[in-house]
Amino acid sequence: LLAGVGLPEQADRRPHQLSGGQRQRINIARALMNEPAVLLVDEPTSALDQERGAAVLDLLTALTHQRATATVLVTHDRSHLGAVDEVVEVLDGRLSSPRDHPPVRRPPRARTA
Repeated sequence: LLAGVGLPEQADRRPHQLSGGQRQRINIARALMNEPAVLLVDEPTSALDQERGAAVLDLLTALTHQRATATVLVTHDRSHLGAVDEVVEVLDGRLSSPRDHPPVRRPPRARTA
């Protein structure tokens, strides 16, 4: 899991030795460690750059499908919507149906050579 979040070399470090973004990725790995049936994720990419954030979302999506884990992602970042199977919006304390919104497609990630 540490390799999956890009931090295999941080296995022996203490939390105070990590950056905020590294701690966030470590926490995702820790949350997945016990193979939960449901994973609640609140703003998982807020402290990450775009590339690392996309990698974390890819990891969460892959693990959700591989492990048959339901993942509830809470975010303000609409760029994440293309990575999810269903969208429910909370607006002024009310839930809106995914049918109320057109589908959002995830933009292709930039490839590095």
